[in-house]
Amino acid sequence: MKKIAGRVRLAIIGAGGIAGAHVKGILAHREKVECVALCDVSQENLKTRNEQLGGGAALYGDWRVMLKEMGKDIDAVDICLPHHLHAPAILDAAAAGKHILCEKPMCISLKEAEQIAAAVKKSGVTYMSAHNQLFMPVVTETRKLIDAGTIGRVLHVRSQDCFRAKLETFRGKWRANLKLQGGGELIDTGYHPTYRLIHLAGSTVTGVRASMGRYYQEIEGEDTAAVQVRFANGVIGEILTSWAFALPYGTHQIHVVGEKGQIFGSGSTLHLLPMGYSEPAKMALPAADTFAEEIAHFATCLQTGTRPIHSVEEGRQVLEIILAAAKDAPVA
Repeated sequence: MKKIAGRVRLAIIGAGGIAGAHVKGILAHREKVECVALCDVSQENLKTRNEQLGGGAALYGDWRVMLKEMGKDIDAVDICLPHHLHAPAILDAAAAGKHILCEKPMCISLKEAEQIAAAVKKSGVTYMSAHNQLFMPVVTETRKLIDAGTIGRVLHVRSQDCFRAKLETFRGKWRANLKLQGGGELIDTGYHPTYRLIHLAGSTVTGVRASMGRYYQEIEGEDTAAVQVRFANGVIGEILTSWAFALPYGTHQIHVVGEKGQIFGSGSTLHLLPMGYSEPAKMALPAADTFAEEIAHFATCLQTGTRPIHSVEEGRQVLEIILAAAKDAPVA
C-alpha cells in the first residue's frame, strides 16, 4: 500500500445520525484528516453534516457519482449507511481504489464477506472495521494487562452492552426490518460486545451457542441475546446484550478471569483483583472519545502503511458469531 503523505482526504457515505460522531472525530484530528465530501439521499442530512464540518464539503446523493467525479480528490471513504448498503458501498469504493473505514457491521452475510475480502485484496486498499469500542479506556488497558501477563492465562471473558431503548427508536425504522438490519439487536448494539470479546480472548472461534428473545421492542428480530462462545485457545466467552433491559446490577461491560486474577470495568473505570486478594484495586483511566480515537487510528494506518487494529478478518469473525447465534436461537 502506498502511504498517504499529509492529511487524509475523506468522504463520508451516509450522513445520518452516527455520521455526526464520525465528523466530531474528524474535527478533533484536523492535523491528520479532512472531510472533503458528503454523500446521502437526504438533503437535510447533508446540510446538517456540512454545517457541522463548517461548510465547504462537496455534496452528493449517489456515492458512485461521487467516486467517479471526485476521483483523485478522495483518499478514503467512511461508510455510515444502513447495514444492507455496507457491502455495495465497500465493493464500489474498493473498485475505485479508495481506502475504507466502515461502520459495524461490515456486511450482513458471509457471501458478502467473501466478496469484500476478495475485492480488498485485489485492489490493495486498506480496510478498517469501525469498531470504536476497542478504544474504550477499559478495553485498551485490559488488553495491555493481559499481554503483560498480569492475570496469567485467560480462562473466561464476559462482554455486555444492555439498555432499555425507547420504542420509537426502532418502531417502523429500517432497524426493525430483518432484511435491512441483517438481524436484530445482536447485529447492531450487540456487535460491540462481540468484537470486544474477540479482541480480549485473542483467538479464533470454534463454537457458538445462543438464547434470544424479543421482550419489549416492536421489531422483527430479537431485542435481547445471550451468547456463549468457545475459542481455539480454550477461552470461554459470554455475550449479553439487550434493548429491553439495563445492564444487570453489579456487573460490568467487560470482565476477564485469568489464572492469576480478574480484570473488570466499564467506561473509564477498571478494577484489578489479583488471586488471593479480597478487594480489587480501582483505576480511574483518562476518558476518551472512542470515535475520535478510531478516526485517528485509521488515518495513522494510511499514513504509515500499517494494518488497522481490526480489518476484514475480524469483521468476518464477528459476523460469523452473530449469524451462528441467530441460527442456533431463531426468534419467531
